Formats: sequence, C-alpha cells, structure tokens
Amino acid sequence: MSEHANSVSGGVEGAVVQAGSVHGNVYISQPAPIPVVPRQLSPPPAGFVGRDAEVARLDELLADGGVVVLKGPGGVGKTALALSWLARACKRFPDGQLHAELALPTGEPVAPEDVLGQFLRALGVPAPQVPAGLAERTALYRSVTTGKSLAVLLDDAVSAAQVRVLLPVSGVTVVTTRRALLGLLATGAHVVPVGPLPAEPALTLLEARIGTERLAAEEEAARDLVGFCGGLPIALCVVAARAATRPRRPLIRLVAELADERARLDRLSAEGDLSVRSTLDGAYDDLPADLRRLYRALSLHPGDGFGPEVVAAMLAVGVDTAQDGLDALVDASLAEELEEGSYRLHDLVRVHAHGLALAEDSEDERAGLVHRIARWYVYATHRANRMVMPARAIISSEPEPAEFAWPRCLTQHSSALDWLEAHRTTLLALAKEALGRSWPRLALELADALQPLLKLHKHRADAFASNEIALRAAETAGDPALRDRMRKRLARAHLARGEWQIAQEHAADLLQASRARGDRRGEAGALKTLGLVAVERGDLDDAATSFRATAEILRSLGRSRGEALALINLSEALVGLGRHEAAIEEAGRARRLLSTLGRADPYNVARAVAVLGHAHLAAGDLTQARPLLEHALTAFAELGSDHERARAHQLLAQLARRVGDDDQARRHEDLARTLLATRAW
Repeated sequence: MSEHANSVSGGVEGAVVQAGSVHGNVYISQPAPIPVVPRQLSPPPAGFVGRDAEVARLDELLADGGVVVLKGPGGVGKTALALSWLARACKRFPDGQLHAELALPTGEPVAPEDVLGQFLRALGVPAPQVPAGLAERTALYRSVTTGKSLAVLLDDAVSAAQVRVLLPVSGVTVVTTRRALLGLLATGAHVVPVGPLPAEPALTLLEARIGTERLAAEEEAARDLVGFCGGLPIALCVVAARAATRPRRPLIRLVAELADERARLDRLSAEGDLSVRSTLDGAYDDLPADLRRLYRALSLHPGDGFGPEVVAAMLAVGVDTAQDGLDALVDASLAEELEEGSYRLHDLVRVHAHGLALAEDSEDERAGLVHRIARWYVYATHRANRMVMPARAIISSEPEPAEFAWPRCLTQHSSALDWLEAHRTTLLALAKEALGRSWPRLALELADALQPLLKLHKHRADAFASNEIALRAAETAGDPALRDRMRKRLARAHLARGEWQIAQEHAADLLQASRARGDRRGEAGALKTLGLVAVERGDLDDAATSFRATAEILRSLGRSRGEALALINLSEALVGLGRHEAAIEEAGRARRLLSTLGRADPYNVARAVAVLGHAHLAAGDLTQARPLLEHALTAFAELGSDHERARAHQLLAQLARRVGDDDQARRHEDLARTLLATRAW
C-alpha cells in the first residue's frame, strides 16, 4: 500500500480543504494565532512634573503587586500620573499592559462584560471562545491572568463593582477615579489622593509647553496664569495651547482674559478632552438634586475652611445632614477636606459652582444664603471672643439664634483663637459683602467681632480695612454714637500705620463734637487717642496729660476697665519720662482694677504686669522686675499674643544685659526677632 502526502504550495490564508482524491475523513484546520503581548498604554505625557510624593507612594504600594486607586478631581492629572509610573515600571510587566476607559463621554459606565471581552481577546483568547455572559468571562479572565505579570490601567472608574471583575489575579492594577470607590478600598485596595499641582511644578509644566525663553520674559504673567489655573494640569494645558497658537501675543493678554471670572471656565476649555467646564459639568450632572443645591450654595461662602455647622445654618438643615452632604462632595472630588471639620472648594470648582448658582438660583435665594452665612459667623465669632477676650463688650443687635450649632473648638482659648485666625479673611470678606448688600448693622457687627483677634495678632492692614467698613456701616445705619466710636477706632488704625496727622485730625474733631453734646465717654475716647498721637509724635508730657484726663473721666463714670487701660498707657508714658515711681504706682492701680472686674481680662492684666515690670526695670529694681516680666511673658504666650510676647522678651534681654548675662540676652533677642518675623505687623 503506497503512502500519500498532502501538501500546499504558495501563500494561503484561512482554512485549507483537501479536494480531489480523498481517502478517509475530511479535516478543516485553522492556523495557530500569532501570540501578541498587549501593550495598550499610551506614552506618558510630555513635561510630566510635580508628583514625586505620589510616585514614591506608588512604588511602595505596588512593589509586590496589588491595586491602587488614584482619586482626585477631573483634570488633576490622575491618568498622566498612572501612565508615567507604569512606563517607568514597564520592565516588571513582560506579559503585557491593558487599558480601558470605564466611563462613556456621557458619563455613563461602560459595561464590565464589554471590557472583559476586550481584555480576553487582547490576551490571546480567540473571539469565538470568549463566553457571552459576565460570570463566564470573569472566570476565564481569572484563569488567563493567573501567574502573569500584567499591568492594568482602569481609567475613570464609576463604581467598585465595575472595577472588581476587571482585576487580574496577579500583577498590578491602577484605577483612576473622582469617586470614593469605598467597596474597592474595603477589599484591600489602597488610595493615593491626587491634588492640584503646587505653584512651582505648575510653572514648570507651563514652561515645558511654551518654552523657557518665553516664560523668563514674562514670568510674572506666567505666575498669574498658574494662579488662575489653580494647579489643575488640564487648565494649564489649555492655557499653554492658547499661548502656543499665538506666539506673538504677550502672556499678559491671557492674564487679562482669565481675570474675568465669569468667562474663565470658557477660556480654559478647548475642543475635545481639554475642557475644564465639560469636566466639571459631568461631575455636577452625576449629583442628586440635594447635593447640586449644596454645591451651588457653597460657592457663596467667601473663603476656605467652612464646616458642617455653617452649612447647616446656611441651608436650614441638621448638622448631620450637612456633614453627609460635605462628605458626599468630597467623595465626588468636588470638595476637599482640609482637616477634620474643615472643607474648601478648589478655585475653579468654586467658579463653576458660582456660575451655576447665578444661572439656577434667584437673587433672593442667593441673598438669603449669604445673610444666613454672615449671621452664623457673627455669633460664632462672639462665642470665640468670649474665650479670647471675655471682658470686652460686643456689639449685637439680637439674641443668638437657638437653631445654630457651633464647632467644639470655640470652647477653649487657644482653639478659639486659632479658629478666629483661620476665618479672619472670611469675616472681613463677609463684612464687605454685607455693606455692599445694604446690611449695615450686620456689616458693623462682623467688623466689630474681628477686633479681639486684630488686637492680639496685630493685623494692622485688616484692622484698618475692618474699621473703615465699620465706620461706613455706622454712617449708613444713622447711629451717631456708633459712628463716633468707629471713627475713634479708625483714627487709631491710621496711627498704627504711622499716619498720626490724620489720626490727630479725627481725634480733635471727635473731642470737640463729644464736648459739644456732653458725651463724657466720647470725650475720654478722643483724649486717649490724642494721647496715643502724642506718643507717636514723641511728646510724652502731652501724652501723660491726655491719658491722666482720660482715666479721671472714666473713673467718674464708673468704667473701671476703661480707666485701667488708660492707666496702662499713662504708666508707659511715665516710664519714658523717667518718672519711675509714678509709673509703678499707676501700673499697680491698673493691675488691681483689672483683677477685680466681674469678667476676667487676662490680656490686659498681662499688659499691666508687663508695664509694671518695665517700670521696675527702668528704676533699677531688677529683683522686682524679673518675676513680673516672666509672668507677663508666660501669660502672653498662653494668650497667643506674639507681639506682646516679643516685647516681653526684649525687656528681659535688657534685664539680662544689666546683670551681665549676654548669652541669655541674645537668646531673648533672638526669640523676639523670631516672633516679630512670623506676622506682617
């Protein structure tokens, strides 16, 4: 029996069917698929910068495989970070790299079974052998990926359930999302937050796109552009693209265009994926109605650091409801939690939310929200001030609303002072807005509530601005007594700026007006201001005369605290005049008066002790001076008054030099310089 061999010559594609003389069965065969290692990742973007901490964290978390979630707002560069890290680590994944977008352009999730089909085919499973159902595709995917060194990038994940079935059995998976994906984290995934770029890396990114020479020629304008972009790489890329297409147009033109907040988002949106507005619109559209309302309302808050208590007051809801809403916005990457109980909106997010508030909410609705925000801050600040400067009288037009809730930090001196400092710019902005909205009484109360903080921390620019607002508010309200009181404060703010001539004019006018109407308290305030002006002029005799007259008037009116404050000023003037015994006597009287008030006044007691110590030091009685100055130093440190604390260090340095302890003197002088350098006095 002869043997026959079947052969095919030439190039043939597809199945081969044996024809002609056939002996036995007929076989149809497919050629073996060509093995292809999937390399689906795009190259990392050019000019990638500023993510050293995040890259180090990825190195740490994915050293032995696993799952990491890069969470952050849209446009912050999560995918760029993932591509950069995966490209750097590509040698660790000889079996391939898979990539899938998990959200459609409409924001709807991609079906995980569709992604599994794509992945299985990429990993070499013939299309006819890919199962139809999700469960079978998941099982096969796990079988195929077992033991492989794979990298999987899942972009813009919508839910934990969507991601979970796409995780390979071995290798690493990087997920990008603006959502919380708590279910994924609960099963062992790690989260790496991705926030906006700091200013310098953002400037470097812009430089990489527009060129070093152009940036160097207009660095100030470039920094302004970076500021408007708020560190969002998507916005920086749009700005860079606009600059690149107009190489002869100066960057300052772009700055002027972006300065218009109403048009900023449109100018930071280009075609295709480079659209800040589209990115934020998509995130907003995902929110339920109650969170959309919260999102719009938060844009009306004038500063960072808002907590659930002010949100509850603003929306007339419970604190728990407000907290849940803030947490939901954080989960959606539309708000940031700065620390426990303190939140902010990114600058561009706030612009987006404010545009929606203007479009969707009426003027009356917006005004009502701002009014409730301002009222809450007035009474929160009053609470803080009762801890910080309890003896100081407050200006308030109505009782504290019973429905308001307060942060726990307002019950202790140091934390209340920290709260005031953290919300200083917010309070000043609200005072300006209240005045602009013709709410003069509210504007005045907000400006007045700032005064204890401004006294302790010596924010002179803010003191001047707040007193200007308070004076205009008192004039608008038509209250002559308050008007004169605020004019007195403004005069002293001018004095703190070195403008003693203006302060003297104000004080002289106030003195004449108060005497004309028989206002003894107003007269005392004007005389004290004139005394402070005299100190600034260097006329200590005139200053002492004014302070003494002030103290006598206030004593006759039974205003012990005011009398004591005037005596502190008098004692300081007497020290300068070399009348040490008289200075010791007046400072001692001030200390006794302040120590017997119905409400404690630790700040001014410490001031009296400090000037008493100074008087003893000037008199050469170092034994008496040391404990007084050390006591004052401790008190000022506890009260958070760095300026007065620095002054106490300076006096203790003088004392140390008197006794020949130069090392101790230098230590006190260094501490004083450090304290004075911490604030712009």
